[in-house]
Amino acid sequence: MTELFAKLNKVEPNKGLITLQLSADDIQTLEKYHVSGQQQVVSLIASDENGVSAQQRKFAFALLHDIWLSQNGGYWVQEIETLRRHFYAAYEYYNGLDFGDFSLSNGKGTKTDTNQFINMLLDYAAIHDISLSVKPLNELEPQEIARWEYRCLMEKMCVVCGKKPSDLHHLDTVGSGRNRQHTNHLGHRAVQLCREHHNLAHSLGIETFMQRFKINGIKIDEKIALAHGLNIK
Repeated sequence: MTELFAKLNKVEPNKGLITLQLSADDIQTLEKYHVSGQQQVVSLIASDENGVSAQQRKFAFALLHDIWLSQNGGYWVQEIETLRRHFYAAYEYYNGLDFGDFSLSNGKGTKTDTNQFINMLLDYAAIHDISLSVKPLNELEPQEIARWEYRCLMEKMCVVCGKKPSDLHHLDTVGSGRNRQHTNHLGHRAVQLCREHHNLAHSLGIETFMQRFKINGIKIDEKIALAHGLNIK
């Protein structure tokens, strides 16, 4: 069975028809099954605002697959299903849930739990330098982006593409005409960018760049300053 995700565009109850919007990749997958000439059965699960969204589920499974491909973590990553159960159990343990309480299913899972689960997977990927097949800024909900920006500053990885090496890029003017080494950096906004996206930010202009990638920057605190060797006096 292959899991596909779609947005419901139109319902025609009198005709018994619905119109779905799928990604190009999912359409190609569906076509592969269709060319076999056999009748296909598609299962639909509707979700409401409080349930797990299709985008959340797809992103979470993509992260699990990336972690599995990296084979970072030991014997439990040998099978992707074992890896999935491991992270489910870890989430339940650290959040005080009973075994089996966490789920990514539309019927049982919640949007809040799934966001926190995704953040746990992103933390793991960042700490272990795991390459991601999808860009978090394209998948995270707006309220979760700031957390990813902060993690990237701490792990020194580009907030857009996740690449290393990368550099802290100041969004606020830091002491025009003054030596940055003698400037107190606390409270100034910053973002972590690789060379490619650093150049793009200069080319587009920082405001346009931030709007394109839906980032706001993070105010430098003592932890960020320590990680980057910034002056805080």
